[in-house]
Amino acid sequence: MLSRSSTLQPLVLGAIVVLASGCIGATVNRQAAAITAADHDAKRALQNEARIDPAKIPARAIGVLPFAVPQSDTLLQPLGYAMAEFLTTDLSRSTELQLVDRLRTEAIMRELDMVDHGVVDPRSGPRIGKLVGARRLLIGDLHSEPDGNVRIDARVVDVLAGTVQTLVSASAPVSRVFDAEKVLALRVFEQLGINLTPAQRLAVEQRQTTNLAATVAFGKGLEAETHGDAASAATHFEEAARQDAAFTAARMQASAPAGSSTRASSTARVLELTAQAINAPVATKPPEVADVALTSQVLTLLISVRIF
Repeated sequence: MLSRSSTLQPLVLGAIVVLASGCIGATVNRQAAAITAADHDAKRALQNEARIDPAKIPARAIGVLPFAVPQSDTLLQPLGYAMAEFLTTDLSRSTELQLVDRLRTEAIMRELDMVDHGVVDPRSGPRIGKLVGARRLLIGDLHSEPDGNVRIDARVVDVLAGTVQTLVSASAPVSRVFDAEKVLALRVFEQLGINLTPAQRLAVEQRQTTNLAATVAFGKGLEAETHGDAASAATHFEEAARQDAAFTAARMQASAPAGSSTRASSTARVLELTAQAINAPVATKPPEVADVALTSQVLTLLISVRIF
């Protein structure tokens, strides 16, 4: 005869699975909604392209594109996306820069059919920057060196002047590619003439993760997002968070990537900057935020319930 405990336990486990599936489904829905909204804004930017005046784009607005890698390198491909995102976070530590929202940049690249074409040619950089609302655009590539190290090269395109600033580089063993990104970030600040405060420099030097597997999964999520694949993006972000529970960026993307207030306010700010760059006023309305998914506390409560 089955005990009450053995009878109820499968029901509780089933409830946990249903709730977890619901959370993942809500994450995918929010991600898909954000991608759709970004695509809509990208189409509008292209329709108004002739009216955009780059001189009206704030001088401190800068965008970072995914680093291009050899198409055959399945390890470096996601790292190119992850390192660009890490660099975006590091550059945002300075109040002298206004980072362009990644979803908007990705949408513009999809509209221009540039997602799979590798690094953006510096000659096309000014157009990309104008469309995303960035005065400067950071482009680059990531590749293996003969000595076994991974090297990151980056250039800064001035959208208004149409010039390309001197190349900055950094390299490290693939297992410590995070170190190369930190060196690159500090060199970009130096090239841009930005002096960091001790607190800002300390924040830049902090590693988001040192787990290579988590970083690769995170990069795969970003790559899927760039292609507009919300379901795959959510799956890879979940895997990154599983590989490293302390990887805050991965956990945030996995739990509320597109519906968070931070993402909404960032998108609204970028739209505001773009509207300022267009001669005629552009009325914008930020997408409504979907209902927040059940929090991890609910799952924890269910798991800790005692069965008598």
